[in-house]
Amino acid sequence: MSPTDEDHKHVEKHVEDILRPDAQDPVPLTTVLWESRKILFYSLCCCIGSMLWGFDVGVNTITMALPAFKMVYGYEYEGELLIDAKWNALWTAMTSLGMIIGGVICGTLTDRWGRKAGMLAGSVLSAVGVAVQYISESAGVLLAGKIINGFAMGFFLSTGPIYVSEVAPIRIRSALIATTSFFISAGQMAAIGIGNTRFSIMTPAAYKVVFAAQWAFPGAIILFLIILPESPRYLVRKNKLDAAAKSLKALHTSQYDIPIAVSNLHQEVLAEATSIATTQSYLDCFRGPNWRRTRIACSMFLIQQFSGIALYAQALYFLGISGFNVQLSFQLALGGFGAGLLGNVISWVAMGYIGRRPMLFTGTLINFTILLTVGVAGIFDTHKSAMLYIAIMINFVQLVYAPTIGAVSWSISGEISSVALRAKTQALCTLTNALSNWLFNFITPYLINNDQADLGAKAAFVWAALTATAAVWVWFEVPETKDLSFALLDRAFRDGLPTRRFPRATEARDDAEGEMGCN
Repeated sequence: MSPTDEDHKHVEKHVEDILRPDAQDPVPLTTVLWESRKILFYSLCCCIGSMLWGFDVGVNTITMALPAFKMVYGYEYEGELLIDAKWNALWTAMTSLGMIIGGVICGTLTDRWGRKAGMLAGSVLSAVGVAVQYISESAGVLLAGKIINGFAMGFFLSTGPIYVSEVAPIRIRSALIATTSFFISAGQMAAIGIGNTRFSIMTPAAYKVVFAAQWAFPGAIILFLIILPESPRYLVRKNKLDAAAKSLKALHTSQYDIPIAVSNLHQEVLAEATSIATTQSYLDCFRGPNWRRTRIACSMFLIQQFSGIALYAQALYFLGISGFNVQLSFQLALGGFGAGLLGNVISWVAMGYIGRRPMLFTGTLINFTILLTVGVAGIFDTHKSAMLYIAIMINFVQLVYAPTIGAVSWSISGEISSVALRAKTQALCTLTNALSNWLFNFITPYLINNDQADLGAKAAFVWAALTATAAVWVWFEVPETKDLSFALLDRAFRDGLPTRRFPRATEARDDAEGEMGCN
């Protein structure tokens, strides 16, 4: 027998009471962190896949700056060793093609076989992709390896945020999802650090060691999967209540009431079932209130690209062909990624106090200003002081980008979708991320290469205009989700609340209590 409307209302109120925001919870945050220590460990381990993506971006940046790599894959132009803009674009952009395919497949696979299955599939694909890169001796074979590794990253970038959002308590949910950005920066920094030691080596070993280092990530993930509990929410949706109880026991301390937790999760799943009568498909992401949620989630990755990360990722190569001191550019790159790590750590605390929306909006405004000044400096790039300013800004912009756009966009994309459509929405986010990466990474080399458009730092004007567009989108479209439970987010979207009228956590809780008191 299908649930009645009265059942739906009863379950919905029960779920909202269970999942009400705990921003005003008297329990100190330190206590919450200690009680959630197992969740913290497992969530951080799930971010190893995102670190691989950062490492891959760093590998692409560092290898194209290595003389040994240019000697094998490049050519001489006016006394300078250059990488053909076509291959530069393809190596960077076609990784995104793999991510597109991997992300789409992953959404269906993880809904059917579980979150761990998605991570395992990604690990196997990554190991194969890295092997192809390592043995490659031509640009085409290297491209094939990068595409295969892209498949793996599509799996990791879809599955990791899904898992974290499903197991993390509300008070630390945004910070844990935002660690994706932290690990991406850490991966980039690790790649630059390893590559910096290979600069004076003039044999293929200079860059093959950097390729081989990528094997550490799928290897670590496969070992980690041995102890990782499956998502309890996924297991409850599959009606595997005993397995869900076992998973919850592995995720929590002995003080956690497992039977009540399973019952609560079951009530939430029942609420989903009463609101959605049919099997979910990707088309449901574009219907009714879900369409609004899907476009907000996917737009987070367009905002990242509009903010110039494709230009920033080419910093080492761009500075090298501009005649800037190579050793100094490596040092600035390391310092910039270090600043990015610091910025990500700041975001973990700041999002809990300031909120997602103001941080994202402020980040786009500051980023716009930086890009505009870099473009102006590019007009005077024959002056050493102008080039030094450009080098510092495009590396240390991470101090602004990482805690705002970088971290917040991952947090919003992970928590804005409905629970029932989370895997599919996250797959669409990965698709958007990959498509936008493909487009901008393909275009960027043609804009900056000396033998193409030769815009140099003046290309920053293009991204300044795009960042201004992103700021307008954030202002009118992206609501505040700070401290809101999934049940309260469902209600806000279902009621069609305007962006700037989304409930504060305390308002939403009072409203839910008032309704319950009247019944």
